[in-house]
Amino acid sequence: MKKLFSLFLAALLFYSSAAADPVDLSGMSFDELVALRDQLNLAIWQSQDWQEVTVPEGIWIVGQDIPAGHWSIRVAAKKDYFYISCFDRLNEIEKSPAQGARLVQQDIASPGYSAFGEKTPESADLILEDGWFFKCNGDVIFTPYTGKPDLGFK
Repeated sequence: MKKLFSLFLAALLFYSSAAADPVDLSGMSFDELVALRDQLNLAIWQSQDWQEVTVPEGIWIVGQDIPAGHWSIRVAAKKDYFYISCFDRLNEIEKSPAQGARLVQQDIASPGYSAFGEKTPESADLILEDGWFFKCNGDVIFTPYTGKPDLGFK
């Protein structure tokens, strides 16, 4: 009798979850849908299952386009080299850091790429804060920072 009752409850739960109505988005405005999409993207990026994402060239707002946090950033393409930067104020006209802005800038390159005979870092370790801007001159891959490598000291 317990098995039959358990089977009945399991079937009832399965049916009730399958019969649930999907979310109706038809009554939302364009701006509301865009805001919802942004919230969903941030929630996906902050989940434990998410590992990395490619961010295209451009200027992005931290906390809106890119979640704030500690990131490892590397070049997405092969044989590529460019600067990435993070700053707190944007010059809207020049699309660059405003005069007097706090700025962190680093060059990164694809593995094995050498500019002017010097070895260029293959990744950058940045802490991005809400409201700051992130600028890249090429596609980059964001990966959650996992810490410094173990150097083997005992």
